[in-house]
Amino acid sequence: MEKRIRVESRLVYGAVNKLTLSPNKALLKGDYLIDDYIEGKGQGQVEGKLINFGSDEFPDWDSVLKYFLI
Repeated sequence: MEKRIRVESRLVYGAVNKLTLSPNKALLKGDYLIDDYIEGKGQGQVEGKLINFGSDEFPDWDSVLKYFLI
């Protein structure tokens, strides 16, 4: 619930309709994975683009939003 609330408050409410939470990222299917880790829970097996939240490229939610708006 905590992650869903964070997504609702940082992104747009409609984003939660496409939100899937799982401790095993390899089970997820989609175009993007936003995660603060790049390995250890199946992130490398995700088909879509990994957006490494907290990295130099995506240090905060504003940078993630900018990526999707461009």
